[in-house]
Amino acid sequence: MLLTTIAYHHNSRTICTDSLTSTNQTIVSWATRKCQRVEDGYVFASGNCAEIHHLIKQWRDNQFGDITCSFFFVDDGGSVFFGEIRHGRRFLEPLSLNWAIGSGANWAIAAMDFGRSAFEAVEYACLRDKSSGGSVMTYRHDERALWLCTPLYEDAAMRVN
Repeated sequence: MLLTTIAYHHNSRTICTDSLTSTNQTIVSWATRKCQRVEDGYVFASGNCAEIHHLIKQWRDNQFGDITCSFFFVDDGGSVFFGEIRHGRRFLEPLSLNWAIGSGANWAIAAMDFGRSAFEAVEYACLRDKSSGGSVMTYRHDERALWLCTPLYEDAAMRVN
């Protein structure tokens, strides 16, 4: 499972993620990159790892079968969307406010409601949500060329990239 926290801060146009991957009661990795390139942008997904893999592989065809997951999508033009798979199809909603997805979403949204950055929101969610942790990765709108180049550290707790 990729139970996680992914937060989007609208004013700063920043997305932050944790890096923990777990399944049931077991940690699989402390250093999972939650940003994936697709043909027309980038996907930041939360949910079952196999379903996220299917989401990425079937992105072009927009035929997803029975999977369920939520995600942020940043298109190549820089627009940010909240997305869901419903009834086997991809649905996108443009974002114009702070938002978060994953098991720590409520903690992250509350933190941003109280004026915290996306980084601080994910950091806070990692303190409260048992399925979020590892490094906090920052993806800034104006640095998209670097999004897949950021090193991940297996032994990191809360590290800024």
